[in-house]
Amino acid sequence: MFYKQLFAYLAGLVDGEGYIGIKRSTWGKRNRPDVKSPTYHERIQIRMVDEPAIKLFKQTFGGNYYQETKHSKYSKKPLYCYQATDRLASDILEKLLPFLIIKNRQAELCLQLRASKNSKEARKRGGPKQKRTMSDEVLALRESLYQQIKNIQDYIILPAINV
Repeated sequence: MFYKQLFAYLAGLVDGEGYIGIKRSTWGKRNRPDVKSPTYHERIQIRMVDEPAIKLFKQTFGGNYYQETKHSKYSKKPLYCYQATDRLASDILEKLLPFLIIKNRQAELCLQLRASKNSKEARKRGGPKQKRTMSDEVLALRESLYQQIKNIQDYIILPAINV
């Protein structure tokens, strides 16, 4: 019961103050001759002035926690940041997904990216002449997920709830 409440609270932090996205990196493609395609990474980030809430995220899931060098432009208070990427981000999203309301679709797309990374098709890489190139289908799927998550509007229309 306690974990359900904790995950609901942490999902609320992500919905209100967080970012769920897919980062596309072309660094390897530009800087390493053996990399022929971009890489895609699941990412969760929360930035806020409430340090205990950020610490709770870190204590619950691991990941990175730090104080940013800049401060909040509104309150002039220190700004704290939590960040998780790749498998850790996906593991967190699996736990929070049932409780996410605003960023539910972003979480689903990140989990689809993780499923793609775990698939047999994604692990098939070319021979010595192809280096680390993935199939066009895998790359097209990942690019599609990236584009979809970029184009999501962060609002939803909730059904009427009788209280």
